[in-house]
Amino acid sequence: MSTISQRFFDAGEPYAGGLFEFPDREPIFRYANALKRYYEFTDPTPYGGGRLYPCGMVIGTYGGNAIAVFPNYSYTFSSDLRALKEKVDDECYNALVDEAGKVSGFPTPHTVGGAGYTHSFINYGRILKEGLCSYRARVEALPDDDFRAALLLVLDGIDIYREKLLSHLRSRDDVHEGLIEALEHTDRAPTTLYEAVVLYNFVYYVDGCDDIGRLDQHLIRFHNGEDIVDLLHELYQNIDCNSGWSGALGPDYNALTLQCIRASHYIRRPSLQLRIKPDMPDEIWDEVYASLATSCGQPALYNENAFQEALMREFPEIPEEDRIRLSFGGCTETMLEGISNVGSEDLGINTALIYDQFTRAHLSEFDNFDDYFDAFTDECARQIAEALDIVTEYRKTRGKHRPQPVRTLFVDDCIDRRLDFNAGGARYYWSISNVAGLINVIDSLSAVRELIFESGRYSAESFMAALDAQDPAFLAACRECPAFGNDDERVDTLGAEFAGRIYESFNQRECWPSGKYITASNQFITYESAGIHVGATPDGRAAGTPLCDSLGSVHGKDKKGPTALLNSVAALPLNRVLGTPIMNLRMRKEHLSEYLRPLTEAFFKRGGMQLQITCVSREEILDAIAHPEKHENLIVRIGGYSEYFNRLSPGLQQTVLARTEY
Repeated sequence: MSTISQRFFDAGEPYAGGLFEFPDREPIFRYANALKRYYEFTDPTPYGGGRLYPCGMVIGTYGGNAIAVFPNYSYTFSSDLRALKEKVDDECYNALVDEAGKVSGFPTPHTVGGAGYTHSFINYGRILKEGLCSYRARVEALPDDDFRAALLLVLDGIDIYREKLLSHLRSRDDVHEGLIEALEHTDRAPTTLYEAVVLYNFVYYVDGCDDIGRLDQHLIRFHNGEDIVDLLHELYQNIDCNSGWSGALGPDYNALTLQCIRASHYIRRPSLQLRIKPDMPDEIWDEVYASLATSCGQPALYNENAFQEALMREFPEIPEEDRIRLSFGGCTETMLEGISNVGSEDLGINTALIYDQFTRAHLSEFDNFDDYFDAFTDECARQIAEALDIVTEYRKTRGKHRPQPVRTLFVDDCIDRRLDFNAGGARYYWSISNVAGLINVIDSLSAVRELIFESGRYSAESFMAALDAQDPAFLAACRECPAFGNDDERVDTLGAEFAGRIYESFNQRECWPSGKYITASNQFITYESAGIHVGATPDGRAAGTPLCDSLGSVHGKDKKGPTALLNSVAALPLNRVLGTPIMNLRMRKEHLSEYLRPLTEAFFKRGGMQLQITCVSREEILDAIAHPEKHENLIVRIGGYSEYFNRLSPGLQQTVLARTEY
């Protein structure tokens, strides 16, 4: 054992100790050893008396003391450097910092909602079908090298973790009947629905509490008519308290599809994504209305046919039997469960920032709008290319220095290829970039075209001066310009052209180690921070205020109702936004059963990809702002997921309030 390693162990940092225990071994061995040591030394989470264990929030402790370096499902490990510096000497601290610094690339000037982040779905279906024991057999059959040894360490660590949980349960006298036996059997394939859910929960924690997978599809073969809504709700509580993420439902709808939706009432996570086909049964729609009426924001609605067509166009090599694994990780990033490694989101591009900088520097140089528009979009393409180069370098260094042992074990085809998850082992790869500020720019371009180049009411100089001064007459003139979200063909055509050029710019580079760079519009809470460095824009934003939320209109500017708003969104080339173009809509609960289905079906027929609903009235939001203690469980849709309203910043709360309520 190296001296640095021992000092980490002595300081109560088992993950870091394991990482430096064998400094000359391959990275995947070192990180697998770190994980095993973490399982070996950390305390089990307290048992809460329910039917599932582990349970509750994972807070890594060793002997009751908080651990500063711990596993992370996206970046492999995370660290609280301030806490670590207080626990170890400078040599140990610097060794950990140097290890983290081997992965290079970020940030970029446009980081919006992700800097090399990687959500993923492990292969829950295979685990339930074959049991964890099958993974040990597959690994043991590999040639004897560090890759094989690493995955055996992971499996040993999982066994240690299970035994630690069982030991904790056996020390108590309040354990739910059958839980110990079910947890003992998690090494093999389950034979009952309860065992399947216990195994599901167990491997969810092993993976680090990220995405939950296609529950209704995987559990249905164990279903014999049982009502497990309460059990699923308990699973959801484990996901929610760990700020876990997503799971897709359908499109092969079954009895558990209904129960999975029903279990989400009044809870924030997981973010459920319902894959909708035109023939979805009425009873599923009825369950959607009932769930959304609880103000949980679940489920979000996804156009199954449109996503399948986009997948076929972008990745024609993917066969149908793999495309059916369509899922949306993290907030809502498109991936294939158990067989893909998707950068989600690897990168953010702040189009409003590019617009602001370019327009201030160059607007006066142009005599006509077309030349200005062409030069601006060329600048967008240039900055996108620079940002993609940063992402590519990051992905290469991550593949070399930062393996992910758990996902290498549980995502096909890493074992068969004998390659780490980050180094090319998964079956499919692509990278998703989050395009922010798009609607702000569309409305701003509309104002520039109208007020400078067509009417001549302002020169470039007087336009910018009036904008910065927030001159009331100027702002009134901007409000009179055509705005996105009102089914106005002229501005929608401008928006489609601008968006198409942005999306096309991502084809300038090829993704490493394979696949493509694709886009999303999924600003979740980041549209507030993305606006901080953007000056005032002629869409009506003041300097430093939040940008638009994903692809909805600039709040308050959709004046002609929900159909007009959705028609404008559908006019964009949404099929180019495979990473998911988010569309948030606020609707009164009493209108759900009458209007949601026809709106959704019409939107999807016109090319809409995704729709998510917040059912919280203006009165409820105002009362929650004034009396937050009365609304601790109030949930709203923000970007691509649901969030407790009280956890939003005051600025974001105001943007939710400003959404048009239909």
